[in-house]
Amino acid sequence: MLSIKSKYIVAGFAALSIVATSCSKFLDRPVEGQLNATEALGSDVEIAAVLNSTFVTMGSNDFYGGKVQVLNELMGDHLDGILLTEDYGEIYKRKSSIFGGYKNDFYQRGYNMVTRCNRVLESLDNASEAARPNLEGQAKFQRALVHFEMVRLFAQPYGASSDNSHLGIPLRIESGIGNTTRATVKQVYDQIIADLKDAEANLPVTNGNYPGKNAARAFLAKVYFQMNDFANAYAYSNLVMGAAGAATYQFVTSDTGLVRRFSAVGSRETIVKIVNQQNIFEPGSGLRDNFRSDTRRPVLFFTSAVRGLVSANGDKRGAWISTTLQAGINSLTKYNTDRFELPIVHVTEMKLIRAEAGAEVGGAALAVAVADVNDILTRAFGNTTFNLPANTAAADVIRVVRQQREIEMVGEGNRTQEIKRLGARTGANVDRRGAAWNCPGLALQFPQGEMAANTEFVRNPEGGCN
Repeated sequence: MLSIKSKYIVAGFAALSIVATSCSKFLDRPVEGQLNATEALGSDVEIAAVLNSTFVTMGSNDFYGGKVQVLNELMGDHLDGILLTEDYGEIYKRKSSIFGGYKNDFYQRGYNMVTRCNRVLESLDNASEAARPNLEGQAKFQRALVHFEMVRLFAQPYGASSDNSHLGIPLRIESGIGNTTRATVKQVYDQIIADLKDAEANLPVTNGNYPGKNAARAFLAKVYFQMNDFANAYAYSNLVMGAAGAATYQFVTSDTGLVRRFSAVGSRETIVKIVNQQNIFEPGSGLRDNFRSDTRRPVLFFTSAVRGLVSANGDKRGAWISTTLQAGINSLTKYNTDRFELPIVHVTEMKLIRAEAGAEVGGAALAVAVADVNDILTRAFGNTTFNLPANTAAADVIRVVRQQREIEMVGEGNRTQEIKRLGARTGANVDRRGAAWNCPGLALQFPQGEMAANTEFVRNPEGGCN
């Protein structure tokens, strides 16, 4: 395993010249100790240590190891959450308040990561010339990811106003502590894109155990897709898929593409993941704690309507929602294992993005879209019975790919953002609980601490959703 104090020094290429692997992994091992705000970042090793500590936090229960997905699932329309109480009940009922430790800890931890990234960027003059681009790329990649997940949860979606001048989140691009008001959604997305493009420019194609160019490109595809900017979403997802192959990542056509997405052995489809290291760092505890259903009754389970999505005769994804493991409920099985490597971006998601964006763009991209959807359908049913004809109209491709996205990414924190994105795109209210796509409760409330520190801070309206 990577040892920061020895491996980085021995490597010669200051901080990050590690043996290349087939995909971008968020971390190799947790940092032993963390630099605090008073310690200077005077060398490649010290700067890399701060970055590594941020990767660890990003993989913890407080972020991609649980809370990003759980918060999104709670606000969506997939859970049977009528009996949920306390923090979960408040968020599920879309009446988020200034209180609530679960949400507030997520918010605070997110901005702690942003501050560490900013400290790295402000210390780059102390890095060696050889290591500087990689360190900068990693810091901007991480900062972009945090801002992206935060703006999606704490603000109305991109497109909710004609010029996106509606309020987003605090945009923090300096490490100094000070009062910060909310930037507009446009300003936040502009910064996210700028950071990811800088990361793309600075990161190498292969980057050992850390994100490389295609990690940045995959998130650019996600960001543009969330913005309903289909030309750019198609271009970047196509770049990512163009790099797929035996030496990187690739679409898995066999059943293992379904059962290994969350497994200890990992999946060949993973583009960016948080690595499992048994007894050292085992990501996904927040997912197991809430959804695991093979050893106990899960905290969070699903509606019959969601079960119906995967109940088609022969659909192998039906195994993801069990009606028998726990009596009387529809329980998710994706996280039913003691440990797993946690994918943050996978090839199936890229194919789903490329398919919908390609159908929107049209022309030659429409044929690519049909092929992508058919790959997913063929794997799901084990045959081509339900595949789309080559001449399928764009509108029908879009309809089918949206259905497949909902199925493929069930339990992965996707649905709430689809409710918001599709509403901003078409004005349609697709929420099965009957709420408007831009209702107040689909944006979390900011913590009291943020408002107490700045009397000019504008909070979100509260309640008003089904």
